[in-house]
Amino acid sequence: MERPEIWEWLSQEVMGEKGVVMLIGAPDTGKTTLCHFLISQALRQGIRTAYVDGDIGQSVIGPPTTLGMALLEEPPEDFSHLPWDLLYFIGSPSPARHLLPVAVGLKRLVDKAKEKGAELIVVDTTGLVAGEVGFELKFYKMELLRPQALIALQRQDELEHILKGCRGREGVSLYVLPPSEGVVPRSPERRREYRQRRFEEYFKGGRKVEVDVERTVVIDPAFPLLKLGEDDGRLVGRLLGLNDGQFFTLGLGIWEGVDEGKGRVYIYTPLEETEAVRFLQLGHITLRRG
Repeated sequence: MERPEIWEWLSQEVMGEKGVVMLIGAPDTGKTTLCHFLISQALRQGIRTAYVDGDIGQSVIGPPTTLGMALLEEPPEDFSHLPWDLLYFIGSPSPARHLLPVAVGLKRLVDKAKEKGAELIVVDTTGLVAGEVGFELKFYKMELLRPQALIALQRQDELEHILKGCRGREGVSLYVLPPSEGVVPRSPERRREYRQRRFEEYFKGGRKVEVDVERTVVIDPAFPLLKLGEDDGRLVGRLLGLNDGQFFTLGLGIWEGVDEGKGRVYIYTPLEETEAVRFLQLGHITLRRG
C-alpha cells in the first residue's frame, strides 16, 4: 500500500517526542499499517521501540483475545507474526463488554515496556469508537496511558466526541489525519476467518496437560463466586489464559475437564512448560478443536 507523504512528516514528529504514541480510528482506516510504518522508521533511527497491540480481535502480536507487547531492536520483515515479550489475556475478541480489563491490560503492558527501556511505545487499538462505549473505552485509555502523541485517523467527524476531550490538552500532541486511500475494507466474515486461522495456527501441535489445582487458582470472570466442581460441564471447550504470578499470560489453553479426586485440571495447550502457571483465567468464548 502506498504511504501518504504526511506519514513521513508524522514519523519525524513522533520520533522527536518519543514516549507513548496512541492511534485511534474506526475499522479499516489503516491504524495498524501506520503503526508498522512508525515503528519501522523509529527502529531505523536506532530508537528502542515497543509495539503494544491492543486489537484483541485482529491481533498481530499473539493469538486473538490477548493484548500483546513486543520490544523490537530492528525493523521486522513480517509484522504479521511478531514474537511477543508479554501477553495479557482478555478472553474475548471484542472489547465492548470488557472495557476495564482492556484498559488495565494496556496500562500494564505499556508500563512494562517502559521498565524494559523502550524510548518509543506505539499503541494500536481496536476500531470500537462509536457512541458512549467507544468514547468510554478510548477516552479512559488515554487517561491511563497519558500518551505524548495521539494520532486519530478520521473519515468525517466520527471521532469528534472523543477528540473534544483531547484538543488543547497539556502534554498531548494531537494529529488528525485522513485514512489512507489504499485501505482495503474487511468484512465481518473475513475478520472471523482471520481469528479462526490465528487460533488454528496457535493451537497446532498442542497437547493435553494436567495442572495441579493445589498450585493454581481458577478465575472465572463471568462467575467469580462459583467454586471449582460446581457445574464444570459448562467449562468444557472454554478458552483459557494460562497466567503467571504477575498475571501476565504465558499461553492459551482449552479447558478439557477436571478431576477433583486427583486435584487435576486437564487442558489442551501448545505451552510446553506449565510450571510457572499460577492462574487459570477462563475466557468468554468456546473453541472447538480437531
